[in-house]
Amino acid sequence: MTLRSITHTKMSRRHFLKGVGATTGYMFLPLDFGRFSVAPQKATPIAIPPSLMLHSPDGRADFLPYLLEQLQADGFTAVTYQSWYQSVLEGQVPAKPIILSIDDISLARSACAAFTTFVQMKEWIKAAGMTAVYGVITEPVIGEQPQREQDETRWDLMQAWVEEGFELASHTSYHSNFNAVDTGPRPDFTAADYEAEIVRSTHLMETTLSERGLFYTVQTLILPYGSGYAYQRPEPQIHPGIAAACRHTKIKFVVGIAHGRVPQPLTTFINPNELVYVGRIPPAYLTDPNGQQIPDAGQTAAWLRTWHNNNQNEG
Repeated sequence: MTLRSITHTKMSRRHFLKGVGATTGYMFLPLDFGRFSVAPQKATPIAIPPSLMLHSPDGRADFLPYLLEQLQADGFTAVTYQSWYQSVLEGQVPAKPIILSIDDISLARSACAAFTTFVQMKEWIKAAGMTAVYGVITEPVIGEQPQREQDETRWDLMQAWVEEGFELASHTSYHSNFNAVDTGPRPDFTAADYEAEIVRSTHLMETTLSERGLFYTVQTLILPYGSGYAYQRPEPQIHPGIAAACRHTKIKFVVGIAHGRVPQPLTTFINPNELVYVGRIPPAYLTDPNGQQIPDAGQTAAWLRTWHNNNQNEG
């Protein structure tokens, strides 16, 4: 399917897109390593790399550099969803791949107060000889108004990051919560809403980079709040509206939190029309004497080792 041409007019349903069911902060889910619902297929199982979900508060000098050191000592090789997918297709998957994903960066002119923190996180990761995936909110909402004017200087920087091997993923246009109370699809969301969140954001990213001579394909959708995957239902699945919108793009990976951590058949990756749902885990947080939650590098690295070891046993 071809990418639709998206206009940049204000949506009359804007106040609905961010409201019902939205939460703040992070969603923490148990490390159940639940299985994504796919039809059984006799094919080579492909282990899903351990994937860590980071945000700007995790860009701490007493956490991220130490975590990177431990991951290096454990022999992990940092990959992106794009580079790992290519390695699967070529049959050359690293022995211990790992994916670092960083949510909520925005390149809009009047948004993203934490932009310098995101830059610092990137520099630490690069200095460690690693790479990461940044989830871009293309039109963040401030005071109920989408911030559509993009910062050209930030986009120039993103071009350089992509050329260094970092991946840019869609984190949607407006960062809406896609879930109803039972993790199923929201009843007020229409096909136009999914298109505005997913197709529109992907189109903006690809078009803005192409204007700089970089013909980039967005292959990853990072779901806001970990929503968009009905993990509490008898047959867990990506919301149909999300899947339909993704098929108007080149998106291959839909990234949530719950489930999506165990090996999947090779045929899932080879089939160009099949989306791959993958999960992530947040860092391990400890409570300091002042009651503040702080990320802990040692426990986080241990969780990621457990993920890798479990997949080796199941694969």
